[in-house]
Amino acid sequence: SEVVREYGEKSIILENGKYTAKLPWKPDFLPLPHNMELVKQRTGSVIRRLANKPDLLKNVWRDIIMEQERRHFIEKVEETKLPTDRPVHYIPHHPVAKESSTTPIRIVYDCSCKDGRDNPSLNECLESHPPVMNDITGILMRFRAKKYATTSDLEKAFLQIQLDEKDRDATRFLWLSDPTNTSSPLITYRFKSVLFGATCSPFILSATLLKHFKGKSGETFRYT
Repeated sequence: SEVVREYGEKSIILENGKYTAKLPWKPDFLPLPHNMELVKQRTGSVIRRLANKPDLLKNVWRDIIMEQERRHFIEKVEETKLPTDRPVHYIPHHPVAKESSTTPIRIVYDCSCKDGRDNPSLNECLESHPPVMNDITGILMRFRAKKYATTSDLEKAFLQIQLDEKDRDATRFLWLSDPTNTSSPLITYRFKSVLFGATCSPFILSATLLKHFKGKSGETFRYT
């Protein structure tokens, strides 16, 4: 797709072995609200629901938030001074437990949350182009053409793509400073990587893969 290629050329860079992407903002998007109070209420509601599930509360912190911070997918943010040259927006979230999954707990980020009828959500401000997909007929033909076939999977594919510095403050979220104490103050994090829940994330991943394959082959990579 021409849209994917153009976005990859203008908004994705390879630096120090990592790809960094800009969020594809709509050209005429309305200003995002500073919705911290709404997200405080939503986060507080989640914490109260988890108060009787201390193991789940601890695991959300240890297995997800601490791990993502250790791997530089997210980072803590000081609230003392808000930037004025970029959107500052907060995303509510809640954990989901799945007993029959390789990832028993995951956090769902609600990028479609709106603070009032007249204010946009984050997803409403972002372009939502479909990702480039391989044609199933071509996949089946190539699969049958040779004796062996291999498959692979990118672990945490969205999170492997860094988010442009100026877009990170639009992806803030709140969590407990001490996960063992549900009365502890909330602290602010923001994503350093592309997050699951943003409407544009599959598109960004598709454009990044296209750019990567093009660079590796030395010629234009073509999906068939």
